[in-house]
Amino acid sequence: MLVADTNVLIELFLPSPFCQVVLACRDTDDDWRLPSLWVSEFRHVLLKFLRVGRLDLSTALNHLAVAEQKFLPRTMAVDSTAALRLAHQVGCSSYDAEFVVLAQQLACPLLTFDRKLLQLFPELALKPGS
Repeated sequence: MLVADTNVLIELFLPSPFCQVVLACRDTDDDWRLPSLWVSEFRHVLLKFLRVGRLDLSTALNHLAVAEQKFLPRTMAVDSTAALRLAHQVGCSSYDAEFVVLAQQLACPLLTFDRKLLQLFPELALKPGS
């Protein structure tokens, strides 16, 4: 089991040079957990791709439907107080803190490309392919 940051999850749908590394991670452990925030972040990324013409609406809606079907059952509640405390203590965003707190709650790694999280939480955060 691991917690997947939205920046990792999106690689399954909007391939980039990192797609193969993320697919290899998924093949190794496909029990990914996410805080509910992932849905809003995922929609936001799709919208950005729509606005610059890298996706059409039909494809974006399909990606959203597939992601929600697969990952909503793996979505978990996060202690908001713990997330706010952590964000304040270490200087990360409250959004990022949700992923960290969930990984701490589940005592599992956090898979992320976020440089700040990798730096702040080296014992918890893992970069795909590392």
